[in-house]
Amino acid sequence: MANKKKENDYKVVIGVPVADNDAMRALTAQAIGGSIIGANHAGIDVIDMVLRRSCDIVSNRTWLVNYALKVGATHLLFVDSDMLFPFDTIKKLLDHKKEIVGIKYKKRQFPVEWLYKPLPGEPESETELFKVAHVGTGLLLIDLSIFKDEKFGIIDDTGTKAPWFSFGRGAEGQLTMGEDIWFCNVARSAGYDIWVDPTLEIKHIGEYLY
Repeated sequence: MANKKKENDYKVVIGVPVADNDAMRALTAQAIGGSIIGANHAGIDVIDMVLRRSCDIVSNRTWLVNYALKVGATHLLFVDSDMLFPFDTIKKLLDHKKEIVGIKYKKRQFPVEWLYKPLPGEPESETELFKVAHVGTGLLLIDLSIFKDEKFGIIDDTGTKAPWFSFGRGAEGQLTMGEDIWFCNVARSAGYDIWVDPTLEIKHIGEYLY
């Protein structure tokens, strides 16, 4: 099958943060490979697929953003090492033309819990994009232009900047916020909406396909 003529300026980097003691699941590798082929057939350049391996997920995600910016990408697709997704995912997410768009997927636990939080006053949909307060970064497409926005990360009137990714901690050091929620909060504070595409069928790979 011939590749489709390029009709856009998209340059996508797929970034996979991996823990020191972890490895990418075979089904995830297959999904990434299939999505690169699918994007190529749609005239979309996937210019790199990069694994960043360390015990610090915050450092991994920050490094991947900086790498994607350095090589001139327009978009970064975060893919965790335990995700299963359709081969047309990149095209479908890009077609929405949103700065930040993710998907609905479940935590690897029972009872089932979704990894997104509805935004008060915003209706949810099973067939159309909808805005949320935050969504998991296990499969998330980001327009890299947001990181060039001077107001991105500003947290107060003094111009103090927050990191793009971090953890929230309580007074006794307990984890109160993951790096995905942190990022979404920073983005929303800068005026960017967080969107979810409910139509993509995604699985979270564990002992069971959640």
